[in-house]
Amino acid sequence: MTLDPVRTADPSEIPVIDLSALIDGDDAARKAVAAQIVHAAENNGVFYIVGHGVARELMDGVFATAAAFFDTPNENKLGIGLESSTCFRGYLPLHSKGSDPTQCNYLEAFQMGEENGADNEYEEMLYGPNQWPAQPGALRDTMMAYHRAMDTLADRLQRAFAIGIDFPEDYFLRYYQKPLNQLRLLHYPPRPPELDERVLGARVHTDTGAFTILMQDQIGGLEVQNASGEWIAATPMECTFVVNVGDMLQAWTNGRFSSVKHRVINRSGKERYSVPYFLNPDLTALVEPLPEFVSDDNPPRFEPVHVGKFLSHRFDSIWPRKAA
Repeated sequence: MTLDPVRTADPSEIPVIDLSALIDGDDAARKAVAAQIVHAAENNGVFYIVGHGVARELMDGVFATAAAFFDTPNENKLGIGLESSTCFRGYLPLHSKGSDPTQCNYLEAFQMGEENGADNEYEEMLYGPNQWPAQPGALRDTMMAYHRAMDTLADRLQRAFAIGIDFPEDYFLRYYQKPLNQLRLLHYPPRPPELDERVLGARVHTDTGAFTILMQDQIGGLEVQNASGEWIAATPMECTFVVNVGDMLQAWTNGRFSSVKHRVINRSGKERYSVPYFLNPDLTALVEPLPEFVSDDNPPRFEPVHVGKFLSHRFDSIWPRKAA
């Protein structure tokens, strides 16, 4: 398999959308931005956002903290390994595998999530405490601050998706009363010459949740598949996020919104960092085509999915964890 170069996406393939009107605009301006978001979700499955309200200082601080963490000794990182967590929180080293050995990415990661306690044995499969390393000392405060900023941004996007299809703006929020949102630091080392070319930084996949908000550094490596099936580069842009639709939002809308295939190949020869925030609904939520998107001419295209069971099975296939 040869990893051929890919071209940079043009604005018609990954549009740039200014969200500032969602923060301080009037109803007409908010509806205009929401219409752009829905158009991108329907036709591209992915878009950049600017004017999002997240401070540049916080964004830079997250990258600096990520680089500092991944540069710490292995004993610091392995002390909070995922295999010590029952709910996939902590550090994931290079070459990690879950129950499916074919699912392997060339990256290392730190994962955290909503700090909701499990109210019963069933919830213990995905709810629980985060693990925090001894070093760097700033990691916990930085990640928690960024998590709060992502919560706010995700709320704006959830409302925009609803406004753009003429639904009440809190339409999707009912599925996020005790969500499984996940924040991840990712480090993609330079590819060693001997690495099998079939092993990518992140293999070809779609995201399982509703949507993902990705902050990427300026190195590049994210590639998405356009409507024609061609791989194109989501070239980094200063102070932007990349938002992509996931499988659950595609299912809720019965295919009206598109969950886009993507991958990561670090071709740069440099260290690459990215920070995705995954919007995952409540563990008890049922994801299936919503009645508003189903008709005689457009019957349900997706089987119902129980979020907790589905995510637990998916995560087990790719990551290790401690037995409950």
